[in-house]
Amino acid sequence: MSKKKMAVRRVAATTALGVGLVAGGAGLASATSTQSARDSTTPTSTSPPNRADMAGGVVTAVTDTSITVKHLDGTSTTYPITSTTSLYEGPTTIAASSLAVGQHVEIELSSANSTQAQSVSVQVPVLFGTVTAVQGDTITISDLDGFSRTIAVDSSTTYTKSGAAAALADISVGTLISAEGTVDANLTSLDATSVSTGPPTSPAGGQGPGGPGFGPPGGNGPGPSAS
Repeated sequence: MSKKKMAVRRVAATTALGVGLVAGGAGLASATSTQSARDSTTPTSTSPPNRADMAGGVVTAVTDTSITVKHLDGTSTTYPITSTTSLYEGPTTIAASSLAVGQHVEIELSSANSTQAQSVSVQVPVLFGTVTAVQGDTITISDLDGFSRTIAVDSSTTYTKSGAAAALADISVGTLISAEGTVDANLTSLDATSVSTGPPTSPAGGQGPGGPGFGPPGGNGPGPSAS
């Protein structure tokens, strides 16, 4: 091969290599630019939402203008209630007169004043289990975990059996029941507003294993269990 032809080939190869480097550099620059753009849009904070604006516990006192709540840590706080405070029982709006001692509540605090209740939600407690004793106006059940629970009934308690009206006389040892109501002032038993026999269809507040559930219909939130 002549020196002239070899020189031409070398020039061509050098030119091709130069073009490849330029193209490769452009690709590298493009990839770097794209990665920088992605990095600039990636969230840098994965902190959980702040729950400092929430409080809850069992109502120990109620007036026309305030509600006192005993928290799980044993401390109590009194929150003012004003005309701007929203009140709920499950998903239903209620009046201040519906608040009562023994209710389990969740309180949303005002962002401007951490001692002011912006909203108060009453969560309905539910007990579910098999009846082990019926003595007067007291029903004792064994819950799903085998714990003994006490349910107090009175003349205002309503009863249903398979969706039809029933009576206390329909409750006997071995009957499977669910009861809704409020936690008694003694904080150990449930004052039942309604009792249903048979498996619960969809109790307000759901059913937490081993004890009552607290929450809106279909939900299941934590709360002090009636023991």
